[in-house]
Amino acid sequence: MGAEAQRLTAYERSQGWRLLFDGRSHDDWRGYRLNKLPDNWQIKDGALAAEDGPGLVTESEWGDFELTFEWRVGEGGAVEVFFHVSEDGISPGDTGPVMQLAGHGGSVAANGGLNKPRREIAIQPGVWCQAKVVVFGYQVEYWINGEEISTYLIDGAEWRAAVTASVHRGNRDYGLLHTGRIVFAGHGAAFRLIKARSI
Repeated sequence: MGAEAQRLTAYERSQGWRLLFDGRSHDDWRGYRLNKLPDNWQIKDGALAAEDGPGLVTESEWGDFELTFEWRVGEGGAVEVFFHVSEDGISPGDTGPVMQLAGHGGSVAANGGLNKPRREIAIQPGVWCQAKVVVFGYQVEYWINGEEISTYLIDGAEWRAAVTASVHRGNRDYGLLHTGRIVFAGHGAAFRLIKARSI
């Protein structure tokens, strides 16, 4: 793909999609709890490349939304995407649910052990993959390469029991924000073709 600018099609624009990264500019992003792009993020070959350090947060807040992007991770790397994040927390995971894509000993498309993905899938290091997150009300879907891998309901009985038994047990409001920022985090990872729309 090189460093060519990434664009939306006319159809995508008509469907309300917004390009959050065009392969060249990071104008829609800044560091978590920062006012600039942190040094651990670089634009390389049309992708946002991450190493250890602060996550990358959207300038805009999102309510119900659909997010799609491509990602890849190197051997030993980690990738996480958070949503409905408030920067009142020390880290994105203090307030926002997570989609774990690599590292941390979890399954692909896991959400920090609160719900189990439909099935286990293997990701090959260095290979670009597609991901999609759909959030409508408290219903959440995680898709990998066109397949729905995980779906769960925030604030249902199963969710509340899982939160009580997790590291978030002291935070009764974990994951309950209806709007917030999207955060990309990880190391040894890269992201491209990032787009989102409100639904």
